[in-house]
Amino acid sequence: MHSEEINSLPDVLAGGVSLLPELLTGSRAPNTTAETYKRGFKRWCDWALSNNIPSKDTLPARAFHVALYLASLIQSANSPSPIVNAFYSIKWHHELLDLPSPTDTNLVKHVLEAGKRRLCKPVKKKEPITVPVLEKAYYSLYKELNVYNQRTICALLLSFAAFLRSNELLNLRRCDIEIFPMYMSVFIQSSKTDKYRDGAWVPVARTGTVLCPVDNLEKYLLWAKISNDSDCFLFSQLTKTKTGYRLRETQSSLAYSNLRKLFIDAVKPFVKDVKSFCLHSLRSGGATAAANRGIPDRLFKRHGRWSSESAKDGYVKDSIDERLRVSQCLGL
Repeated sequence: MHSEEINSLPDVLAGGVSLLPELLTGSRAPNTTAETYKRGFKRWCDWALSNNIPSKDTLPARAFHVALYLASLIQSANSPSPIVNAFYSIKWHHELLDLPSPTDTNLVKHVLEAGKRRLCKPVKKKEPITVPVLEKAYYSLYKELNVYNQRTICALLLSFAAFLRSNELLNLRRCDIEIFPMYMSVFIQSSKTDKYRDGAWVPVARTGTVLCPVDNLEKYLLWAKISNDSDCFLFSQLTKTKTGYRLRETQSSLAYSNLRKLFIDAVKPFVKDVKSFCLHSLRSGGATAAANRGIPDRLFKRHGRWSSESAKDGYVKDSIDERLRVSQCLGL
């Protein structure tokens, strides 16, 4: 909003102007705004200053200057990320103030696309975990009343069955789980695909097999002495005692690095190359198993909480039988 527009406002409305910056900043998720766009725009301003570009030309910025800035980033970057970050940081700050953005010009857009093409590297996705690997890991880990190993088993099975990301798993608390005779419901407090942070309930069936996520979780809750009304983290730190393991009184969640180590130790003996797998392999493994068993896209997408079809499809590795169906149905 321009100064003359502010000055022309009635007194009763002028006081509301101060609310706009905070509201506009809140139009993006906090991490996006604070960590990405603000820092990205500051880097543009610092570059402009170091190259004797007047501060008045940083906002609104000139297309030719921004094109040169992106070109300089392309020369030193190892991936498209810094160029994309710079482009959208500049774009966002101009849009906040309703100013014409240099990012809308063909010159800047073409430099951005050129940078992405030059720096883009093929993505090598990790392999999905399979049920046979989970079964072998289960039998190597399972010991009656062993809380430490049962925690790992539950983390593997729950991530696989509910298509959980690692941060979703680590943020789960006992109060986020409701157990029923036929299934359990897992409440995801916050997910990166949960646009308005409303959360989502994910049902997980009781299968009646040794790999049943519900049965194994019930054993873990019983052995770890986690009460039904507790709000402790489901996968928390443990302390070794003379008789086994118990939850730490601090009730801190298991660290990502610790969870990753538990995962690697559990599956390493049963895969050819453990470097081809990561914690996300559990989510993609569950998604792949569901897709190859013909689960309808609508249910599949809802269970995995994907925001788009392309995002969903990127998690699935079709089996050779499914892929062969295409040529088998051609009538040759």
